[in-house]
Amino acid sequence: MSSSALPKPSSTLLRRAFLAWIPTVLWLATIATFSTDLFSAAHTGQILRKIIHAIYGPISPHAFTLLHAYVRKAAHFSVYGILSGLAFYAWRASVPGRGRWNFKWSGLALALTLLAASLDEFHQSFIPSRTASPHDVLLDMMGAMFVQILIASFTTEHSAVSLQHSVRSAL
Repeated sequence: MSSSALPKPSSTLLRRAFLAWIPTVLWLATIATFSTDLFSAAHTGQILRKIIHAIYGPISPHAFTLLHAYVRKAAHFSVYGILSGLAFYAWRASVPGRGRWNFKWSGLALALTLLAASLDEFHQSFIPSRTASPHDVLLDMMGAMFVQILIASFTTEHSAVSLQHSVRSAL
């Protein structure tokens, strides 16, 4: 077998980095879809109302308005938390670093999430059925930071050792 048939380490790393970014890019496309009229409060409200009525029967308009607002805000928190987690793993695969967690990967994931959240709100300012809010960007970043804290808690060497110790102690 000739040496040209063997993969070069740099091409293997490049391929690994490319593949690691696919889930992040797909999730960004999903977020862009969520930012359209199709996911405006009027549309999500109709769907949620049908679900609530099917499970619980009619509820008061005030209760529904509160529930709908909480569901939409929970979606912001979770959708951008997921983006942050996907971005962390993409950065980890494409930016050199030591260990399973480091501040650089986490910071880059948060920066990407902030950029995406800001662009999403900017985009919504041009859609008549949507409203742009800096409060939503703050909520998005809270979800992103929550996920970064979880990742740091479960991937650092210290937490892995203490988790193993806790499991051994419980047995």
